[in-house]
Formats: sequence, structure tokens, C-alpha cells
Amino acid sequence: MLPPALTSSSSSPQRLWLWPRIALVLFLLAMASLLWYSHREEREEQRAVLISDVLWMEQDLRFHFNQVEEQLRPLLQLHPQQPDQLARLQQHAIFMQNNSAGIVASQLWQGRQLRFGPQQGVPAELDAAFRLTQASRHAVFSAPFKYQRENHIAVLLQQANITAVAWISLPRLIEQQVPWWFAHRYQLVLQDWQGQVLASKSSVEAGAAQLSYQLALEPPGHGINLQVTAYQVQSSLTRNLLVAAVICLAIILLYSWWRLRLNLQQKLQAEAALQQEHAFRQAMEDSLAVGMRARNLEGRIIYVNPAFCRMVGYSAAELIGSMPPHPYWDPADIATHEQLFQQVLAGNAPLHGQPTTVRHRDGHLVQTMVYTAPLIDASGVQRGWMSSVVDVSEQRRVEALTHKQEQVLQQTAKLVTMGEMASTLAHELNQPLMALSSYASAARELAQQPQQQALLHSTLDKIAEQAQRAARIVKRIREFVGRREMEPETTDISRMIHDAISLIAPEARQRKVKLSVELPAALPMLQADRILLQQVLLNLINNALDACAGMEKRQIRISAEVVENQLQLCVCDNGKGVAAADEARLFEAFYSTKPQGMGMGLAICRSIIENHHGQLWFEPNPDGGSCFRCCLPL
Repeated sequence: MLPPALTSSSSSPQRLWLWPRIALVLFLLAMASLLWYSHREEREEQRAVLISDVLWMEQDLRFHFNQVEEQLRPLLQLHPQQPDQLARLQQHAIFMQNNSAGIVASQLWQGRQLRFGPQQGVPAELDAAFRLTQASRHAVFSAPFKYQRENHIAVLLQQANITAVAWISLPRLIEQQVPWWFAHRYQLVLQDWQGQVLASKSSVEAGAAQLSYQLALEPPGHGINLQVTAYQVQSSLTRNLLVAAVICLAIILLYSWWRLRLNLQQKLQAEAALQQEHAFRQAMEDSLAVGMRARNLEGRIIYVNPAFCRMVGYSAAELIGSMPPHPYWDPADIATHEQLFQQVLAGNAPLHGQPTTVRHRDGHLVQTMVYTAPLIDASGVQRGWMSSVVDVSEQRRVEALTHKQEQVLQQTAKLVTMGEMASTLAHELNQPLMALSSYASAARELAQQPQQQALLHSTLDKIAEQAQRAARIVKRIREFVGRREMEPETTDISRMIHDAISLIAPEARQRKVKLSVELPAALPMLQADRILLQQVLLNLINNALDACAGMEKRQIRISAEVVENQLQLCVCDNGKGVAAADEARLFEAFYSTKPQGMGMGLAICRSIIENHHGQLWFEPNPDGGSCFRCCLPL
């Protein structure tokens, strides 16, 4: 169970973070409102500036048109019929074109007849303005008309029967009349009543329009509207600084709040993990069967776990704070305890543990093994020594019992070994004894025939050879049963196989079994125990002879070949084969498929092959019968 302080602190983190969250949201809303209000005020100010600039531009254009009207009046006082005034008319027209923005031509009409000016066709809009100025006797501006790919308007002023006309190019007017600062800030467009652009000027790259204002140029130009668009709005430095400061402050505040919350979460998680770790460690220590004891550098006990308390019969309150000699020390073994204590304080505690005997509170002795290691704190400073005390009383009892059982097993093993030797000797000496018996019978018959002395001597030599062979078998079997290392020698496998065949051939002929040998032209020499390998081969052939009993056609095939740097020997017969239930137990000791078999032959054969680091296994013969194969490393 967690402490109350941690429980209360960890149970209300959401409530603790409620007010900071509310304050943060209110602050962000206040900052957003401030920015919105500041932006709105700035937009209103910019719009007011735009309207003011547009009105100024409109007044400037009207003033220019008034100037054009005033410049036309002197033309009405001059008559082109008079030679002296024609030159003055021409000079005044040139003056107007050079000093008035947009004027491209000046004309003087008498009635509907052109009296002065360039020969130009009269557009319909100019004709309509002429009729209007006749009716009103005031200056009249014509509707926009296109002439020479440019949009124009005309200013007409009539007095008596004389009409002065000024042609104004709207693109040139805008180009010359609009100041650079106005074009740098806005785009100025003159439009007709249908929205068609008559002229425009701007040095600002077109983009998303931010502010726009439109008004009519009346009376100059019928249906001409002046539209000004601000593509580039100048932002206030103060507002930009304020926005930047607010954004930075908001980022810092959000980051600080996030870091604070993260740190608090990490702290709560660390506290929870610490509590879990403490609870887990406490549960682990309580469940340990190994006693734990901690002592400071002075040797005073500072910690014991429940297992140690159960081991000595004293409570933790009784042990913590005590100094040697401790109450659980065995009075009869006090010197050992003192010696181990001094070794621990000197830093020479045995690495592999120290056997000690402690006395339980009720008086019985407990055999223990003490392992001591330095107690290092989190800063890497040694604060004392930590000992693991293992109760080995049961282990000692089991070891004593095991020792007694081992003595009994050793005696039993000797008897088993003797029985194994007897069984092996009886099995392996069967063939040499049978050969001795056969050779002895032959020698008895030859001894009665004087003319067969040479054959008699040969038979006696074979008897001696078989006797020596039997002696060697006894020696090797004794060494094998005694589990001694093999004494390999260079062995001619081909000769070993032929020798085995010569020994078993008489019995094969007697049983009417055909022996076939398949050997390559040359087999490599093998480091092996020749006598034991020969016994293996003889056992396998003898088992094959028994398997062929009762078959009409009896045949045994012995082969040898080199496969992947291994010598493989194979003995196959066409006998009755091995039942599937018996295949897994063929090589078990004392298991035999023969009614009178001892069950030691194949077990001994496998042991001999495995001692030569080889393998022996059984395979069914595809042609019927059995195959026994063994592989020996070259």
C-alpha cells in the first residue's frame, strides 16, 4: 500500500493542473483579442489612409482637368483665319501638349468645321459631347473612346461659334499625373461604367488584394470610375513588435507549462515506480529463502531480511544495531565467526563463500554458507558489507546420504562390470573357441595320417593363432569394460574384412549361406583397434547368418566404401528382417530378438564404434532383410 502523502499527491494531479490550464487559456484568449483588436485598428487606419489618398488623387485629377479647361480658353480668343494669330495658336497648342499631362492634340472648330489642329476623324463620343456643349455653353468632357489603340477623352469648350477641343490620352494621363509614391503603394485603375479597364498604373507586384476603394470621376468623363487597390499594406512596426513579443511570450509560456507538466509527470511516475520497486523488492526479499544481512563499515548490523530472521530465530528489531558477538553465533565456533568478521572488515572475504555454523534461538545448529560483497550506494561510495547467508543443512545431510549411496553403487558397479565382462567374454570368445574345437578335431585326425604332417603343422599353427586371438580378445574386452581409451593402430581395412570372412566362411558354408564381398580397388588405412572392429564385423555377420535361417535363398553382402571422408561398412542380408516394434530397441543392452540371445552383441558393437567416434545404425534392406551400417572417420 502506498504512503498517504504519495496517494494524495498522485490522486489529484488533474485538479492541481485545472487552474494553470484555465489561466493559460485566459491568457491566450486575451493575447488573441489584443492582437485582433490591434489588427482591426490598423486595418481601419490603413483604410482611412487609402480613402484619403484616393480622394487626394481624385482632387488632383479634377484640378488637372480644370487646368486643361483654363488652357483651352485662350484658344477661343484666337482666329486661325488671321495669319498673325495662327502662329500663336500653334505655339499655344504645343505649350498645352508639353505642359499638360495626357494631352495629345488640340483643335479649334468653327461650327462643325475644323479650323485648326490635326486632321483626325471625329468619334461618335466626341460628336455627342459637341452637341452637349452647344446646348450647355459650358466645358464638356466626352465619354471614353479608343483612338490609335489608346483610350481617350476629349475636353470641349465653346464660345460663340468657336469650339476648342483637347484630346487627352488616359494611359498617358495616368502615367504622368500619378506620382511615384502613389504607384509604389497602390494600383490605380480607370474603368468605364461596364468595368472595362481604360488605363492603370502600379509599381507593386500584383497579389492578393488587401484593401480597395472606388469612386466616380464626375463630371470629367462620363461613366469613368477611379479604383485604387492596395496590394502592399504597410504594417506598423509597433504592432509587429507587439505581435512578435506576444508570440514569443506565448511560446515561452507554453514551453514552460509543458516542461513543468512533464517534470511533474516524471516526478509522479518516478515516485510511483519507486514505490512499486520498493514494494517489489520488499516482496522479493520477504519471499527469499536466502538470508540477507547488511553491516556498516564498523560491523554493526543495519539490515536483515525475514529469511535471515527465520534462520536464526531472532526478530529484525533484536538484530539491527547489534555489534559482534552476535546472539546467533555458535559458542563452540566463536573463533571462526570472529576470524570471518575480521576478514570482512579488512575486505578479504572469501569469494567462494565461507562455511559457518549458527545457533538458532531454540538451540539447534544451522549449517550455513556466507557470501559477502561490498555494499555500494548510488554515488559509488562503499557504505558497508552485504552478506548472503544460505542454509545448507539439508544439503549437507543429502551429501552425506549421497556419499553412502555412492559407496554402495560402486560395489554394485563392480559386480555389474564383472557380469558385463563375463557376458562379453562368453559372446566374443564363442567364435575363437569354435574354431579351436574345429582345428583340434582336424589335428587329431591328421595326427593319425603320417603323410599329412605338413597339413598337421598348419592346423596346429591355426590353433595357436586362435588361442592368441582369444587372449587378445580377453585383453581388449577387459580394457573396453574398464572404459579405457582406445589404442588405435594403423589398420588395413581390406585385410581385416578378409580375415573376418575367412573365420566365418566355414560356418556360412555349413549353413548354405553365400557370402559376397564388394570392396573398391584400394581402401585407405584407418587408425583403429583392429581386434575390436573385427569383432564388430563378426558379430554383424553372425547375426546375418541367424537372420537367413529358414530362407530358401540365403545371401549376405559385405561392402565398404569411402563417403565424404568417412569409411562406411555395410552388412546386408536377405533374411526375415526386423519388426518395426523392435527397431528402436535393437541396440539396448539385454534386449534380443533371438529366443536364446543375451542381448549384448549389438550394444557392445555400438559402444565399440562410438568409442572410435563413429556411428552404427540399422536400415531395412530394399530387397528384403536387414542392413547394418557403420561410419568411421578417416
